[in-house]
Amino acid sequence: MDNAGWRPMLLPPGGGGGGGGAGGALDGGDWRAHLPPNSRERTVNKIMETLKRHIPVSGPEDLREINRFALKFEGNFYASATSQSYYLREISSKMLKMWIESQSTLPNAPSNSVGNSSEDLGKRARLPPSNQDERQNSVDYISQLPDAIILHIFSFMTTKDAIKTSVLSKRWRSTWTSNQYMNFSLPVHSSLKFKSFITFVDSVLLRCTAIKAKRFLFDAPCYALIQSSLDRWLQFAIEHGVEEVSVNLRYWRYKDFLLPRILFCCTTLVHLRVSKCCFWVFSTVNWCFLKTLRIDYAKLNDDGMMRVLSGSPVLEFLELKSCEGVKHIMVESKSFRELVIDSHKFCGQVSMLKISAPHLLKLRLLGNSRGGEFRLDEVSSLIEAELNFNMEICALDKVKAHADLVKGLLKRLHHVTELVMGSWCLQALSLMEARDMFLPSLKCQHLILLGAAGHEGVPEAIAKIFESTQLLEKLFLQTSCTPNSAIELNADSVGRRVFAGEEFWNFVKWRIYQCLMHLRHVEIVDCGANLLAWEPVLSLLKFLLQNALWLDKIVINSTNSKSSQAFEPSPRLEVARILLSHPKCSPRAKVILRYPFQGCPSV
Repeated sequence: MDNAGWRPMLLPPGGGGGGGGAGGALDGGDWRAHLPPNSRERTVNKIMETLKRHIPVSGPEDLREINRFALKFEGNFYASATSQSYYLREISSKMLKMWIESQSTLPNAPSNSVGNSSEDLGKRARLPPSNQDERQNSVDYISQLPDAIILHIFSFMTTKDAIKTSVLSKRWRSTWTSNQYMNFSLPVHSSLKFKSFITFVDSVLLRCTAIKAKRFLFDAPCYALIQSSLDRWLQFAIEHGVEEVSVNLRYWRYKDFLLPRILFCCTTLVHLRVSKCCFWVFSTVNWCFLKTLRIDYAKLNDDGMMRVLSGSPVLEFLELKSCEGVKHIMVESKSFRELVIDSHKFCGQVSMLKISAPHLLKLRLLGNSRGGEFRLDEVSSLIEAELNFNMEICALDKVKAHADLVKGLLKRLHHVTELVMGSWCLQALSLMEARDMFLPSLKCQHLILLGAAGHEGVPEAIAKIFESTQLLEKLFLQTSCTPNSAIELNADSVGRRVFAGEEFWNFVKWRIYQCLMHLRHVEIVDCGANLLAWEPVLSLLKFLLQNALWLDKIVINSTNSKSSQAFEPSPRLEVARILLSHPKCSPRAKVILRYPFQGCPSV
């Protein structure tokens, strides 16, 4: 088959559509070191172009001065708010000086013109001596900001930082008192003692002049004396019509802090998150506007959960993380859209969590949930489902039970169009006995598989899913491949070697033929720089390339790979070359390699 003109497309993050993006925030060190090549130079040039539109340039000295401004501005971009304000005042003063000097040297300027005499220009050009502080004589542009913008800036800060901004402007000295966004945080290693922190919060709320409180966030270590203080602060927020509340208590057992009853009658709540609190409900819940509810590390009961759900008629999102005590989640509301169960703690004789939500659209079962099982009673409206939880497989007598658990969940999720399968679920399916190997028919069109493709039995589990998914259009693989041997392979040997994996996929071809009739898009997150790590996935990609009739593209996404932080594209290019040399069933199939750095050599 002629592969002329069929070449892998090497794209930067975000190029060529879909997926990608450099991963993660910067975590210390010089932030400039994380920027792409030439990024700083482009930024400085943009700043210079902007400055030159406002400052007349008469010679090389002016250009050098503007270049110094641009470099200093770019270097202070991530400085603190106080440092930035001082710098902006300094550069404004210097820009004004350059503008005045340029006006005094304009050619053909009439000496007797009104306002343009040399005497007038001299007066306008007079600036404070260099030994005086220019910051005291520059225009206070910050004070001219509208209140709405100032309060919007405050919404991104803790209350303590918002108060600190009062040093920037005389007008800001009291503006923080009308801040509607209250964010009190006490870091672990803060020099502020806990009693002083309580005094600080009390004084802030005492001076608050805002009629309404949009947000109240509290994140601090919890000690015994917090109970009465936090009750008082929450009552203040509720009386001011708070819309968003978040309470995170660190280093304390959840059973020791009872949420105040007044919180359950807050009719203005829209978003609520509580962590490490006792969530016992003894009275009626009236959360008529609540849309999102997150409960972390809490002890619950079915009666309290029923009161919460029935008292939240417009609830859209519910997340329970590391919670225990609840055994049944039943939601009849038509507004309910997404449910997340993360690291559920099973306890008691009946170790089961039943879920019934006829209008639910998205379900996610995540984390370490050992010791029980999930049962889906009524989830007929589900569109998306994620099975990425973990239950340790140790005793042989539980192997079949775990496989039956996953099979039972798939039976209840047969109608979803997007399905995510985690590593543990794939391994559980791989341990199914031959007589139980057939899974229920799935209507999934977008399948996401997360796990170790090289794990023993996982290819068989993937084949079982393919066999049951006859309408599959898009396949996404995020694998952590572990080589089955310590033999190092070079590029030539990988290209010529016949993998055992290829033999397996050719053997099961007759079982998964229907799945290959609709598959169009395959994407895999980079397995690593070691070619040996690609072996299990490469065999699957070669099989799909040769047998998927309508395949449009295979995307190898390296943009978030840790191994691709070093500029070593050769293993990925070699994988692309192997795929290019392999026969393809679809004449329009492409191989796309997304790489995080510019200047990646083309094949």
